[in-house]
Amino acid sequence: MSTEVTPPPTTVGDFLEPRPYETVKAEADEVDEAPIGRGYGPPAKKPSDSSQFGVFKSNLPCYRLHCRSSRNNTTVTFTEPDGKCISWFSGGSLKFKKANRASYEAGYQCAVQTFKKIEEVNAKEPLCIHLFLSGFGQGRDAMKTALLSVEGENIKYLVKQIQDRTPIKIGGTRSKKARRL
Repeated sequence: MSTEVTPPPTTVGDFLEPRPYETVKAEADEVDEAPIGRGYGPPAKKPSDSSQFGVFKSNLPCYRLHCRSSRNNTTVTFTEPDGKCISWFSGGSLKFKKANRASYEAGYQCAVQTFKKIEEVNAKEPLCIHLFLSGFGQGRDAMKTALLSVEGENIKYLVKQIQDRTPIKIGGTRSKKARRL
């Protein structure tokens, strides 16, 4: 292996030959960046604080938005940070009857009505929202779609955390017998 220093490649397609680390480090200090290639120079610097990652830190109160979606109904509850209920909507409270309570449209309307209430509270004081999803019904997808659509335009920037709280059975007790249709 020779100790001669070869000039850095001029194009991306040039072949990079391995060079001693001391030589590469000296060149990197001069230019303030390591050459492109595998194993050259010191490892990249990691950001020291979370502000460089875009993590939101503030002293705003974080209100909670619970979306519980089942096969039979969708319930959306908007609560204060300490858990007191501000408003709630379900498929039945929005005049959907019987099987229509579990429909996608019922979940979407629940989300839209809740967004209106959130905008009223946000007008009084600034807030952030933690969204908790539970269950596998159609209302879950309706909440997500409403949040990303025009109705959720003013709300989606308030959401700071989304958490799935669906209970998943691993082992556990014996399940109910299957329905016969």
